[in-house]
Amino acid sequence: MANNLFVLPRLGQTIRQEDSGIYYILNQQTGRVRSLIQLVRENLHWYILQLQPIADGLDYRWSVLSRENDCALKTATDRQIAHYFSKPEYTEPVGAWQVMRNADFGFGKFTPIAAPEEVSYAILTFEGDEMKAPIRLHKAPSEWLQESNNQDILQLEIA
Repeated sequence: MANNLFVLPRLGQTIRQEDSGIYYILNQQTGRVRSLIQLVRENLHWYILQLQPIADGLDYRWSVLSRENDCALKTATDRQIAHYFSKPEYTEPVGAWQVMRNADFGFGKFTPIAAPEEVSYAILTFEGDEMKAPIRLHKAPSEWLQESNNQDILQLEIA
């Protein structure tokens, strides 16, 4: 078992309202935006949305990431987080994960123990109780959430 994992809640920053917003996935080879993801909180529930083209290919809409009826994200337990991340590939960097998930997708927040490193985010995919490799998310500037900038989001080069 890897010794990099700290599941004690006090060590990792919890997922809070400040974490809601738009995130993007970069194509590592081209440096272009591959996908836009939005973490939203509605009433007491959290959801992950993805910007997807509508059938005509000219317009886009936010769609909930879920293959089943359980769209809302639920907080993963310490035991589940240990199961997902106590593998050799997660030995570095050392830190604490906070995770919310539905049946197929999740949102992860990683708080590194080393002070100079920043908190990072990931989108997670699941097959039953097994997690696939996390995909790094980059937080978009807050102005992307303003109504007047919706067209700017669509003008990004999405690979």
